[in-house]
Amino acid sequence: MKVQENTVKRNNIFKTFVSSSEFRVLVPLLAIILITTAFKPTFMSVTNFVSLYTTIPFIAIIALGASFTLMTGNVDISTGRVAGLGGIMVALFISVNGMPWYVAMVLSLLVCAVIGIVNGIMVVKLNVPDFVATMATLNICGAVRYLILPKGIIDIDLKQYENLWIGDLSSKPLLGMPFQFWAMVVIFIIAYIVIKKTKWGKRLLACGDNREVAAMSGIKVTKMRMVSYIICAVLAGVCGIVTTIAYNIGYPAIGDGWEFKAIAGCVVGGVSLAGGKGSPIGVFLGVSLVFIAENAIIFFGLPTVLKSAVQGVVMAAAVMYETILERKKIKA
Repeated sequence: MKVQENTVKRNNIFKTFVSSSEFRVLVPLLAIILITTAFKPTFMSVTNFVSLYTTIPFIAIIALGASFTLMTGNVDISTGRVAGLGGIMVALFISVNGMPWYVAMVLSLLVCAVIGIVNGIMVVKLNVPDFVATMATLNICGAVRYLILPKGIIDIDLKQYENLWIGDLSSKPLLGMPFQFWAMVVIFIIAYIVIKKTKWGKRLLACGDNREVAAMSGIKVTKMRMVSYIICAVLAGVCGIVTTIAYNIGYPAIGDGWEFKAIAGCVVGGVSLAGGKGSPIGVFLGVSLVFIAENAIIFFGLPTVLKSAVQGVVMAAAVMYETILERKKIKA
């Protein structure tokens, strides 16, 4: 009996995995890797792998933040500019004002949190369309970056902290992988636990699935939606700080256009635009798929302008696939 029970459990686990959004993005991801590697063996070389996951973490962290708002049925398109603002603020606080690195980071994240609160108030409290509200924030943050850093670039010197871990972050890779990769891993593990293993995470998804039912069950939907915008902005700020530490510079243009690639990664990774669905693992796989598909274009020697088309193609395919699945469920 125990053997039969174990077999049934394994079959159920396998069926659950195969029907998951993570599996649906894993299949095309592996297909792209295998096909490209078959024609271009160096595609999955250690050098190319490290190169990919030197850049992917920045978008992945922003995408993770964006997924919180998407899961509640909203969207935030200001994340890229918020990341840029967070990055240059921490650089200014350390290099110009001489603040300790931890104080600079906290202040930078507090400013980003305030931006998230403003977005939340406009969308949740004042019922301003989320696209319009966050577009306004995007433009404001974009302008503020250049107002506070008119010269364009500011170097950040972390050598003053050479006796602390912060001073070695950008110069000493761990197990061959750069700092930003490990920062991403830690952040995603925490997010996975929060979303998948806590009551709060289940309530967040419930808010996006059906707000009226969620409210009737005692969930504070308004508060959850507000918090999702704050988390989104704070994670954008974290991305900016990670970028600044990784490259030792504050640069206003950092983050430009990242929000759309992040949203594409979310959608491809199974985060529903209607809310109620999504996971950090799916977000990571979705962002990886977008970047690896773009990287494959370069390896095949195709025009680099096609890279932007990749985002649109994979995002459209993901949305159409999700729509087809939803229609099948309704018919069933």
